[in-house]
Amino acid sequence: MSRYELIALDIDGTLLNSRKQVSPATAGAVRRAAKAGKTVVLCTGRAVTELKEYFALLPQIRYAVFSSGAGLLDIPNQKAFALRGIPRAKADEVLRLVKKKDVMPQIVLADRDVIQASHMKDLGHFHMEPYRSLYEQAMTLAPDIYAFAGACREDFLKINLYHADPAERVRTREQLSHLPLEMAYSEVSSLECSAQGVDKGTGLMRLCAFLGIPRESCIAVGDADNDIPMLRAAGLGVAMGNAAPHVQAQADRVVEDLDHEGCAQAIEMALG
Repeated sequence: MSRYELIALDIDGTLLNSRKQVSPATAGAVRRAAKAGKTVVLCTGRAVTELKEYFALLPQIRYAVFSSGAGLLDIPNQKAFALRGIPRAKADEVLRLVKKKDVMPQIVLADRDVIQASHMKDLGHFHMEPYRSLYEQAMTLAPDIYAFAGACREDFLKINLYHADPAERVRTREQLSHLPLEMAYSEVSSLECSAQGVDKGTGLMRLCAFLGIPRESCIAVGDADNDIPMLRAAGLGVAMGNAAPHVQAQADRVVEDLDHEGCAQAIEMALG
């Protein structure tokens, strides 16, 4: 019997193939793991509103680490807890900087994602066209994202900064490096900003503590820079074959890519 009790799955580039679908093999592997008594969880940069289609598709998954570790979610009860927001002064400084840039900010709250309405027509410009259907379903549209931010009194769990020029996000990160924030690259052009000490690794460890599962009994599976903390935190870090070499270098194992059932392969490791 495998010593692994919990399997944490990133979504984009891991659970989903290049067609943004959960393959039958992956769905079957999730079912087998759950039947064997394993706890399968999502550990994602996505916000709660971007996850809803997977709740019905994979009912065996009860918990999620969302917004790159900024919150935990009890899926059946739709209850977000253990939230870690960005201090407002720091969030304001981030937005003041990017207001001068060709950037699409996305503000993640506990119950909704917010972008500027005019940016919906520019998703391709910001390298996010593959997510148009998701954005149309999940986003709250504000006439002016900066005015919305100024008036909003809720905690910002995360700020995603989608750049038209991927090289510009490197400069943005450098310009924000003095702030006590966690920053990570995701997708082609995004810079994720989270509260200090918040990442997928710390979020996964908070969920493990809540569930009473030791880190040594966890498998984490991912493909992107923002997955590195959870690959390091888990007892077994597994990188997808489509992950960049520097991400694979942080993992204990590498499986096939997203279109060759790498996620299913990683789940089977927990079944021994």
